[in-house]
Amino acid sequence: MRFAKKRVRQVLGPDAERVLPPVVFPIVVANYAARVAGEKLSRAITDAEVLSQVLYHSYQRFGYDLIMVFSDVLVEAEAMGCKVSIGDDEPPVLEGAAGERARVSDPKRDGRMPVVLEAARRLVRLAGDEVFILVSLKGPFSLASFLCGPERFLEYLVEEPERAEFFLRLATENQKRYAGEIVRIGGIPFIGDPMASGSIISQNHFCRFALPYLKELVREIHRFGVWTGLHICGDTQKTIKMMKETQAEILSVDEMDMAFVRREVGADTVIMGNVSTQLLETGRAEEVRRAGEDCLKKGLPKLILASACDVPVDAPVDNVKALVNAAREWNGT
Repeated sequence: MRFAKKRVRQVLGPDAERVLPPVVFPIVVANYAARVAGEKLSRAITDAEVLSQVLYHSYQRFGYDLIMVFSDVLVEAEAMGCKVSIGDDEPPVLEGAAGERARVSDPKRDGRMPVVLEAARRLVRLAGDEVFILVSLKGPFSLASFLCGPERFLEYLVEEPERAEFFLRLATENQKRYAGEIVRIGGIPFIGDPMASGSIISQNHFCRFALPYLKELVREIHRFGVWTGLHICGDTQKTIKMMKETQAEILSVDEMDMAFVRREVGADTVIMGNVSTQLLETGRAEEVRRAGEDCLKKGLPKLILASACDVPVDAPVDNVKALVNAAREWNGT
């Protein structure tokens, strides 16, 4: 932990061969961190102090190399006008799309964006000298789909592409503004675009409706002087090369063969992933460790060992420890 920031910088730079032990980050976010800390999720995603405390608690408990401030996928959509319901201990639910009422939000004022930003600010003060504080930023494609309602948005792609592009433009402008605020407080914007998955849209639709806006968002983040990452859930075998075209420094991938990913993106790209979340939830600790070691063999040196997506809320603590230990005790064989 003490050298977490240094190791991440080395992985991103030309000295990745020297990073031992390898960088590791089970993608622990608000829901799992709240459970481990004995907190209600509803408190963690609505109270900046609670959110920062549970994330810091998990960081200290497991000893990994990054912290990600991620509440849920609907933070920006809610701030832009969507109706969201928050249960006691379940992830928020989209109850009503913003549609024509959607507008670019003010990150300092609207919805729960100020909660996320304040939590990140507290973590930067608390641990920013030793670890990078990532802040989740939805990709424009996913955000646009929430603004329309996912089913309506997917219909627009085929029947009214100009309507889809209107919402993509709105989402991109919102996220550029949000990214600037994240950087201003000392965080690193990390893009998550779950609806742009190859499990949901075609390669051609990704090329037309997701890639140009991701490129624009990454360019804006680079203009602020920081690096970024891009995570897309599900099957990205046909789009992984286009993910690289975005110029995001870290490509985070879901369950797929790590050797295939390495061949597709080349030796110079930092990959993040990809131990099965189902294995984390239902497998044994020794199986998680072996899966982590397999990722290390296929992905190093430009690898951040991670889960394939967010750590499931019911994953045993011992399994998360096993993933971290796979990296910490890695001997290169």
